[in-house]
Amino acid sequence: MNATGIFYVLAFVSDLDRSKAFYRDKVGFKLGTDEHGVAGLSFGTGYLVLHADNRAAKDRRYRGGMNVTVQVEDAAAEHARLTRLGVEVSPLIDQPWGERNFTFEDPDGYVWAVGAVLRKG
Repeated sequence: MNATGIFYVLAFVSDLDRSKAFYRDKVGFKLGTDEHGVAGLSFGTGYLVLHADNRAAKDRRYRGGMNVTVQVEDAAAEHARLTRLGVEVSPLIDQPWGERNFTFEDPDGYVWAVGAVLRKG
């Protein structure tokens, strides 16, 4: 994989308003995205996406889990390469926010995401 860095970190949180306030007011991240159920905060060249997890704690697969998305130049090429190597990957999706991405699981069930900025034109 020719990774160029971490694209963003996504954290599922039990109280979105509390988490937004913590990262913005205490940690000093800059609030960029503020929509129903999701908030995004920038820090340096990184980005943290907070997503409301409204399931009861007992129903969550994991508590405090995060999803790390690895940024690549060409998500389709990585998708094809991993598929050729026998890795089970999710469908490649062009997201409405300008990202092409897919996911896969490691042998222990940890989910990784791979994404690239969609090129216009």
